[in-house]
Amino acid sequence: MNCDWVQQNISLYLYNELADDARHELEQHLQRCNNCAAELAAQQEFQAQMNVLPVEEPSASFLAGARMRLQEALEHTEQHRAWYHRFIFDPTAWLRQMRFSPALAAVLVIVGFGGGLGTMYRALGGAKPAQPASIQGASIAGITSIDRQPNSDNIQIHYDRLLPDSVQGPASDPKIQELLKYAAKSNYNSGVRLNSVDVLSSKPDDPGVREALIYALRYDSNPGVRLKALDGVGSYVKQDIRVRNAVLSALLDDSNLGVRSGALHALEPVRADSSVRMALQQLAKEDPSDYIRTESKRELDSMPTID
Repeated sequence: MNCDWVQQNISLYLYNELADDARHELEQHLQRCNNCAAELAAQQEFQAQMNVLPVEEPSASFLAGARMRLQEALEHTEQHRAWYHRFIFDPTAWLRQMRFSPALAAVLVIVGFGGGLGTMYRALGGAKPAQPASIQGASIAGITSIDRQPNSDNIQIHYDRLLPDSVQGPASDPKIQELLKYAAKSNYNSGVRLNSVDVLSSKPDDPGVREALIYALRYDSNPGVRLKALDGVGSYVKQDIRVRNAVLSALLDDSNLGVRSGALHALEPVRADSSVRMALQQLAKEDPSDYIRTESKRELDSMPTID
């Protein structure tokens, strides 16, 4: 154990967040190292000074935003890799370096453009290119329509690639679901997005589908699409923290009263959650909507009092 590791983990030691074996090794190091012991004493003094200050209660919107940012950061944090991964080519990590290397980016653009011309030449020249094993979003120009056949689980999706194409199958088909999720996030036509979210809302038990619905709830510009996405994920506010955070964000920040009202009722099963309770307290006092203020107060009055 070296000084760099100890000084990076002293804060965790102070707040009892280190594992027992790491805590023991750190304490042994502190007995031998005067510099690290001095750093510990400085942080202990700082902690003591902070403890005498009054504790400010964060606002509900700040707390909800912090929880959402933490959840998203945890979802995207790369896990520690074994040593042998250093010798395995990782195209995703390699491509991320393009923004730091304009020359590399230019070469890749030229190669990609040449490959695209070659593919078009083969297609127009009568050579039928092999069909991809799966549909990639990057090769789809747009989804033009989504039709559900009456009294059936069968979905027909028309989409544009280099040439217009379509695919047909049940909503449970992975290829169909991939296109539906792409349409929910990326399509320029709000009617197509609404149809896609409508179909996806019938299968919210799939984590990938829930992710697409959460995206639509947070970011879609059409309130009808956001409301339909809320209907699809609302029943998962207890099981999925991402859903709870997205619904809470809609309650606090959405510009549409219908979406906010739906979010308020969707949060009823988790109204005892500290973030939800704080949001209701804030809304009951100062929300500009009479309806939201009244309903928030009603929710609070129906909850048991916390001493």
